[in-house]
Amino acid sequence: MAQAMQPPSTAADPHSTMKTVTKLLAEPRSPSRDDQLYAAAVALFKAIEAGEAPVENRETLAKALREVALGGHANAWIDYGRCLWNGWGVPRDRDAAVAAYKRAAELGSDYGAYLAAYNLYWTFRKYDDAFSYAQKALAGGDPDGAVRYLLGLMAYNGRGRPKDIAESLALHQEAAKRGNADAYFELFVYAMQGIGDRSKAADYLKQAGQRDQPRACANLGALYATGQLPGIARDLNESVRWYKRAADLGVGRAAAALGVMATRGEGMEKDPDAAEAYFDRADELGFELDAYLNENGVKRRR
Repeated sequence: MAQAMQPPSTAADPHSTMKTVTKLLAEPRSPSRDDQLYAAAVALFKAIEAGEAPVENRETLAKALREVALGGHANAWIDYGRCLWNGWGVPRDRDAAVAAYKRAAELGSDYGAYLAAYNLYWTFRKYDDAFSYAQKALAGGDPDGAVRYLLGLMAYNGRGRPKDIAESLALHQEAAKRGNADAYFELFVYAMQGIGDRSKAADYLKQAGQRDQPRACANLGALYATGQLPGIARDLNESVRWYKRAADLGVGRAAAALGVMATRGEGMEKDPDAAEAYFDRADELGFELDAYLNENGVKRRR
């Protein structure tokens, strides 16, 4: 699936890039002008993201992307939609952002169709529309399995289409063949529920974890700590490794588990300072730490 806002092939001076964008905005619209303006806008975006250009330039960035989008440029509609979604240089307007993704889809962008489907499903819960745009997104071949993963969720939950667990399983399997981490994790969940081949549960989970699926990494940490799943033998060192990976990916429970293990000296040396750092990280991630510590009989040092 084609991505928008690709980096330019060569680095450009942020100041000169801003001047180029401003100059091109003053010129009359033409296909050549729009192509140059889009390339300059992408370069400006990258400079802002890298901290090489001030965030105040986002207003000009959004203006340039909208100008190119109105000229019929699908990727510009996607990128302008991102500006609207995040409030970059324009007031945040997520309805308008989805409308921009839809415009990109109308111009033939399968990625625009996917973004429309994804946000209609997760944010707006407009499942019929989400299903329609997901079907359109399949035209791009779905190389990373993201569309089939989303369609698999719809089939399982009966959202936007009739519920069909067998088809949901097949869609997740197809998504996993394309390397989709979320699909691998879903197949693990299904296998544990008796849907599909339970003997593959550990492999599905490992495949998801190797692709940095956060929940998979956290589950691997827990299962290596207990050895309760065939195919994952108890190994506290591996448990720590996977919990660290999950915590780095933003899983608060994993950070809390590391704090408990550092307190007890499980899989690592006892280290009260490290334990406190892990507990602080769990707090930062919004995890309900006090209840978890009570369950595990652990008290914080302070």
